[in-house]
Amino acid sequence: MTLKLRSIIKTCLFLTIIAAFPASSPTLAQEVYANPDLGTAVSTPDVSATTVPDTKKARLYEPKPGEKLSFQQIAEILRTTRILAGRNLSGLNLAGLDLSFCNLQGADMRGSNLERANMMGSNLERVDMTGANLKMASFYQSALTAAKLDKAALDGAIWIDKSICAKGSIGECIKIGAKSEQPAQVHVAR
Repeated sequence: MTLKLRSIIKTCLFLTIIAAFPASSPTLAQEVYANPDLGTAVSTPDVSATTVPDTKKARLYEPKPGEKLSFQQIAEILRTTRILAGRNLSGLNLAGLDLSFCNLQGADMRGSNLERANMMGSNLERVDMTGANLKMASFYQSALTAAKLDKAALDGAIWIDKSICAKGSIGECIKIGAKSEQPAQVHVAR
C-alpha cells in the first residue's frame, strides 16, 4: 500500500468513529484540524475534557444530628473516616461488622445487634449500648469509659483485657473462671 492510501484509510476510519459521537455532546469539547494531504477538515474530541464525574469530591449525604444512619451510610463512613462519634446507630443489625479502631464516642447503639462485631481498639467512651446484643463481640483494647451496658448481653464477648465474658453476663462482663468473691470466713475460738 502506498502512503497516501494508508492515510486515506486512517482518515475514513477516524471520521467513522467521530460520526458515532453526536456533535452537540456537552461532555466532549471539539476542535477542528486540517489535513493538508487530503484537503479536509476533521473535528476531534478533546480528551482533556472530564466526562466522568469525580466521586471523590462529591459530598456524602450528611444526616441531621440524631437521625438514624442506614447501613449504607455506615459502610461509606467505615470506608473513609471511621468516625461514627455521636451517631445514631440504635436498633440496627450490625452483626459481624468490623468496627475496629473506630471513633464511636457518644454514639447511640441502644438495642443494636452487634453479635460477633469487632470493636477492637475503638473509642467507646459514653456509648449507650443499653439492651444491645453484644454476644461474642470483641472489645479488646477499647476505651469503655462511662459506657452504658444496662441489659446488654455479653455472653462470650472478648473483654478489654482479652478475657472472655461468661454465659449469663448481662450489663457487665463476668469473666470465665473468675471465682465469685465471698466474704472471708472468720473462725472464732470458743
